[in-house]
Amino acid sequence: MAYNALAGGVLTGKYLNIPAASDDTERARALLNAQNPRGRMDEFGWGRTLYRYRTDAVQDAVREYERIAKKSGISLTELSLRWCRQRTLVTSTLVGHSSLNQLQESLKYFSVKEPLSEAIMWDIDRVHMKNRLPLFSSSRVGKDWNGEGEIGERIP
Repeated sequence: MAYNALAGGVLTGKYLNIPAASDDTERARALLNAQNPRGRMDEFGWGRTLYRYRTDAVQDAVREYERIAKKSGISLTELSLRWCRQRTLVTSTLVGHSSLNQLQESLKYFSVKEPLSEAIMWDIDRVHMKNRLPLFSSSRVGKDWNGEGEIGERIP
């Protein structure tokens, strides 16, 4: 089962240009997004628990996935969900949505009969192979909740 297939909304691309509220250094915009969340990442309770989807390595990978999607003429959301559907060992995909419109959009992508090309699948795999666990990597130096440094390991 593919769990959290859109990575808390990160694989929709909506947090690429404007960060999640808990990461946003522009206080006014962060407060506005917290009051009118675009998704779970903007909710301070949920957003803080989903740190694993907001590391620099994840953001870099999402930008590369977005480039693949644009080159293929599809959205990042469609690329992500069709990838899940196409994986031979994935029998079901668990998705979460903040609205009925998001659910309807996702269902539309699951009904596309044509598979992603082998070239697209290979492009996706190459991004993944560059950093198999981007959620445990970081290029930032900071402190975790124990004041001991950021979760994960540095990217070489």
